[in-house]
Amino acid sequence: MNLVKTASRAGPAAYRRAVATESVSSPRGPGVLADALALARWNGRDLIRAINPRLHAMGRPTVDITAGYHWLKGRVPHDAAVRDVVAVVLAEATGHRYTGVQMWGPGHPESMPGQSRETGDLLGPLAVEDVLRVAADFTRGPSGAALVHADGDTLLTTAVWDATRQAAVPVLIGRGHGDEVVPEFVDMLFDQLAALRRLDDRTGGGPLSQRQARTALRDSLELIRTGRYTPATGLRLLCHAAGAAQIAGWLTFDAGLAPAAHRYQLLAIRLARAAGDTTTVSNVLGMLAYQHAAGANPRVALRFAHAAVEHSARAVPLVRARAWGRMATACASDGDLPGYRRAAERCRDLLDRPHPDNPASLYYLTPEQVDAEGGQALVDLAALNPRKRTVLLREAAELLTPIAARGPAAGYRRSGLLHSIHLVRSAIGARDADAVAQWTRVVSEHVPAVQSVRCRALLGSVRARASRQLRAAGHTDALDALRQALSTP
Repeated sequence: MNLVKTASRAGPAAYRRAVATESVSSPRGPGVLADALALARWNGRDLIRAINPRLHAMGRPTVDITAGYHWLKGRVPHDAAVRDVVAVVLAEATGHRYTGVQMWGPGHPESMPGQSRETGDLLGPLAVEDVLRVAADFTRGPSGAALVHADGDTLLTTAVWDATRQAAVPVLIGRGHGDEVVPEFVDMLFDQLAALRRLDDRTGGGPLSQRQARTALRDSLELIRTGRYTPATGLRLLCHAAGAAQIAGWLTFDAGLAPAAHRYQLLAIRLARAAGDTTTVSNVLGMLAYQHAAGANPRVALRFAHAAVEHSARAVPLVRARAWGRMATACASDGDLPGYRRAAERCRDLLDRPHPDNPASLYYLTPEQVDAEGGQALVDLAALNPRKRTVLLREAAELLTPIAARGPAAGYRRSGLLHSIHLVRSAIGARDADAVAQWTRVVSEHVPAVQSVRCRALLGSVRARASRQLRAAGHTDALDALRQALSTP
């Protein structure tokens, strides 16, 4: 196994030779799987580390860390979902499309759903009926979110631009053969979305939460298609569908499934535009900016942030504050400290302007939340502005500490975990081993209760750096607590 791992770092040709020497006799040999791993510069363990978070997000059992080596020797996963996820993650890692037949042989055909591209069928002008059909199709597969392929920045930004030009519905009257949809029933649907958002605050994007969001979207679309309702109720149903697609996209992003999150958010923008809901359009554009900033893609993050600010120009101050907050995050991801300062100041100024028509979906956007987002941004800026690192990290710690310390008690456990991780990053950068140990212990307490693949991935990226400092300072107990916390599913 060590030979394979070493060879994978040396290059594709060396990796293929190493795999060939370790493979047992098989009619297929290492085949396409070995070639794909070589292109990705992965070994068998790297593959399992890539697929297990997706399987967890799907609510499926994860696989043993050594399974990849057995597959390289000719064995085939029994679970079709595992076979599909392997094909998807290797396609993303290599830029090549793989089918089930290519990867596993003719006895194991491709079983991925037909709509497996993040922008598929969501480009160009579309009638509202087509948008509703695409949305309904996407909600039918129980595990389709884990199998969506990315289409690249250019195609995604084009699809988002097209979505923001979606034609509004002149009137939507329910003349189906189903039940009558009364306004009070729609009130209940919105209450359920609010409860789902609160659940996300506490537990993150776990499989059950994702399923509930998908169900909410599917049920709303079914009511639009078959129900009997007035034009006013029909418009509210369309707004509810947009909100359900939005929260589904956020939960899916938190589960580490960015391409599927983008697809949900494209649907949310299309549905919101059809309903004339500019608040949701602006908010989703801001979410896309945040997600691309988190993915170290500042160019695209800034593009979506500018679009969010533009689409919120006539909205109430809280909606505009949300857009400017996303702009601050995008500027920070680009290392633009003056741009971050201007955007953050604009966000806080707008936040201080109360309005009776503030949307319920932005309940979480408080001064403390904006401070926490600013702290995270400052940690990123410190890494990109080394001459100002000490000052920026000190400011970051001051902003992050309140929500990291009180978030879980206030109902924001996932946010508390996320910003505690950023406090660990801040302490590492400041070379403060005691603070690293303190916040590592806090993180360890909250990891088991939060179903966020995104948080675990971020924590994994900082654990190695934290380990060096903690061992050197004798804080091995903090490391042991973190190791135990991460061992929980």
